[in-house]
Amino acid sequence: MTLLVLGCLTVAAVSLLSVSAPTYDPWAWIIWGREVAHLDLVTIEGPSWKPLPVLFTTPFSLFGEDAAPALWLVVARAGGLLAFAMAYRLGERLAGLWAGVIAALSLVLCESFIRDFARGNSEGMLVAIVLWAVERHLEGRRTQAFLLGFAAALLRPELWPLWGLYGLWVVYRAWDHGPPRREIAVVAGCAVACLLLWFVPEYLGSGDWLRAASRARTPNPGSPAYADSPFLEVFRRSQELLTLPVYVGALIATALGLWRREYVRIALAAMAGVLMVAVAAMTQFGFAGNLRYVELPAAIVCVLAGAGWVDVVRLARGRAGLVVAAAVVAAIAVWWLPYARDDVRRLRSDRDLTVYESEFYGPSLKTVIANAGGVQRLKACRRVFAGPYEVPAVAWRLGLHQNQIEIFAFGPGTAFAMRGTHLYSDPRYPELARSGNWIIRSTCDRR
Repeated sequence: MTLLVLGCLTVAAVSLLSVSAPTYDPWAWIIWGREVAHLDLVTIEGPSWKPLPVLFTTPFSLFGEDAAPALWLVVARAGGLLAFAMAYRLGERLAGLWAGVIAALSLVLCESFIRDFARGNSEGMLVAIVLWAVERHLEGRRTQAFLLGFAAALLRPELWPLWGLYGLWVVYRAWDHGPPRREIAVVAGCAVACLLLWFVPEYLGSGDWLRAASRARTPNPGSPAYADSPFLEVFRRSQELLTLPVYVGALIATALGLWRREYVRIALAAMAGVLMVAVAAMTQFGFAGNLRYVELPAAIVCVLAGAGWVDVVRLARGRAGLVVAAAVVAAIAVWWLPYARDDVRRLRSDRDLTVYESEFYGPSLKTVIANAGGVQRLKACRRVFAGPYEVPAVAWRLGLHQNQIEIFAFGPGTAFAMRGTHLYSDPRYPELARSGNWIIRSTCDRR
């Protein structure tokens, strides 16, 4: 695992040569890391608080304005790459090498998965950590599995019930060897730490213990939360993440697992189902229900799909011989090919979007600030305005808190605007500088 993690970090570092800027949520985590390091945390604005990324971005902030975002991207992308490796390892464990290959490739083709972790979102890390925890459990390393679950619980609150039950089970199993003092200390300590890391920084930064929950219940336009039945809408939209052959393979693996009483497969299927229901239920109660929240259960489905299709081929070979098994493989490949082509086209589109976003959040923004006279010049010009999705990146480059950037431009000040937004051509603010897709307009002149 050490070599595997180092390899993922190396590849992730090399990836910075092409795409090197995070997206909205990661920018906020990077800002909060800087604020924690300076004991000046403000979480009034921005996405929901998330502890695990900030545990990384706090020390990263010590390396400077350009290095901190790059270092976070390396970690986030390494997590995504490790997710592929863990999907392979778990699939191989269930049904052999080809099951691992199918599991990993299915995850590679999962809609938006690569784009999400390439832009610095944490879902790649989450999938890697949870699949790693499953592997540790299967190896009998239950305390290690619980600690990995602790890391996952610092990313997604819907994992808390499963993680908490697993912790109780770890303590219960340890009673076989006498009073489990060590296990009780680990489980209780992690539970307390989890609550502290989720709620205390949010209270210190905003004065509201539940600010993260309140923010999560203010979904963006187009969220499943606005549907007539948010619960069902999550399932409807989630079916787009994976293709029909993947779902069919997972169903086959689950059905055969039930028939053979293979409890690992049954547990994985149940885990995927519980996580889907948890996300859908939270969406029913007003939470955002973004597609990336269900990438973890989708990854588990990919692992099961690998095992299911290998089972089909093995059953065909066992009952009708090698020739029939080869024909079954060919039929599956022919059936899957059109879906794979669509997935590859979508990957290319995702790459173009990621490169585009990286350009305007990265070099272009830094250049336009320099062309406008520099950070201090812009900060001295009263208020600063920016579009809602540009606020964290602008705040990072100007060294401001996110709540110091206003999204409604009114009165004297400086406006940062992206091409295509209303501020880009707002006549109330004379043009100060432009670069790429950015323009800075200000009521202050450059003298």
